[in-house]
Amino acid sequence: MKLQRRLPAVILLLAVIVGAVLTQRTTAERDVPTFSVTAQGWMPSAPSTSGLLESWFCPGVPATGVDGVEGRLVMANRTGSTLEGSVLVFNDAVEERRLALSIDPWATATLDLDATLPGEIVGAVVEIEGGGALVEQQAIHPDGDSVSTCANATSDQWFLADGYTVDGSLDQVLLANPFDQTVVVNVEFATEAGFRDPGSYKGLTVAPRSVRAIDLGAPGAGAQSEPVLAVSVRATRGRLVVGRSQIFEGAERSGAQVTLATPALREQWWFVDGERGAGIDENYVIYNPTSDPVEVDVLFLGIPVPAFVEAIEVPAREAVVFDADTVADLPEGGHTAVFATADGTSSVVVDRVMTERVGDATGTGVLTGAVFRQDGYAPRTWYVPEGPNAPTEAALVVHNADNSPGTLSVFAVGRSGPVPVEGLVDVPYAAAQRITIDLVDPLVLGRQLVIEATTNVLVERSFPNGVGELRTPSWAIPAG
Repeated sequence: MKLQRRLPAVILLLAVIVGAVLTQRTTAERDVPTFSVTAQGWMPSAPSTSGLLESWFCPGVPATGVDGVEGRLVMANRTGSTLEGSVLVFNDAVEERRLALSIDPWATATLDLDATLPGEIVGAVVEIEGGGALVEQQAIHPDGDSVSTCANATSDQWFLADGYTVDGSLDQVLLANPFDQTVVVNVEFATEAGFRDPGSYKGLTVAPRSVRAIDLGAPGAGAQSEPVLAVSVRATRGRLVVGRSQIFEGAERSGAQVTLATPALREQWWFVDGERGAGIDENYVIYNPTSDPVEVDVLFLGIPVPAFVEAIEVPAREAVVFDADTVADLPEGGHTAVFATADGTSSVVVDRVMTERVGDATGTGVLTGAVFRQDGYAPRTWYVPEGPNAPTEAALVVHNADNSPGTLSVFAVGRSGPVPVEGLVDVPYAAAQRITIDLVDPLVLGRQLVIEATTNVLVERSFPNGVGELRTPSWAIPAG
């Protein structure tokens, strides 16, 4: 009876995916709207140039400069005009420094944060006159490098699904206040044992132009040795940007990771670089911070036969871990995963946690899912501020969200603008197909990249993290 009751909802999920495609095929072309992340809750994107001030808010990365712990800002100019602006850098010691910024046409600038203003955590705000930039933060760590795109806007609420403090793993929630007024927040979290709302996390203050790092696994912090640790941050005064910095220890996880929180709950989350195979643990953390329970459907695509999973029940204010290895119909190799609430409510956030063992190295990567724009479309243009520094196979993973075939081209950006990469022009793909793109041409190494498709696509990066053959996950940046 349970399976029969869930079947219509599963079919509805597939119909929504196909329906969005049919709408795209029959709707006249129009300008792509730009949405505020705060107002609409989309993922970080490259806004259209408007002649106004474009801001990117970076919650922070470890940047002490000690023992190889470094932080960087990568800022790419995706236009043929010089970009002018400024960078405000601030740290957990309430120190700040503002720098003038000028980026040549089609160029990429890197700011060494630990050399500019070292700190346990260093955040930043990049402001560009007229727009046209791409901004992300990079954390360089001996246990593994990671990258996360900076936010387009601040918000009064943020959510983080995955957290982990087992075996002394470090889990810091980063509260970054880029403004001139003190921000006041309440922090609550969900563990394996359920919801927690400790009084010690109410009314926390974040000083102007500073980052406050909350170490949830510290003695007395209330969340030691937790394998599940989802977090909600809600401001009672002001707005901020929130991130997470984790260093994994123990037998289950390893490595270092920085992530950006999401400011909005959604009804659907996509992941395109899942993989089933030896030495790979693929888990998804589904966090429901609302006051009502929710059921979440799971659909695996990009494989010969789509695999459906019976609805997962997620209680109110709790997080549930879903192990992809429990799906009997999921074949070996790569796949796309879609998580959607059964009733269509925007009530969850989902993170993928993949731990991979390659030779003697083990690495854990955490990634929040992608979402479609508020108009129901996936972008056709995606950007990478900086390509891999070494030839990398399967560096880009692309899922065609349309039910019709298309082609994809990759361009490397040089002094004169985007140049097509040999062998990566008009690469064909089938309807609803998932493909991987090798970035092995010297032309792409360390360069800004542009990915253009003829259909709606999602593009995930899988770049080397500096430890053996391990990778770090991140999304390419979609056109807004």
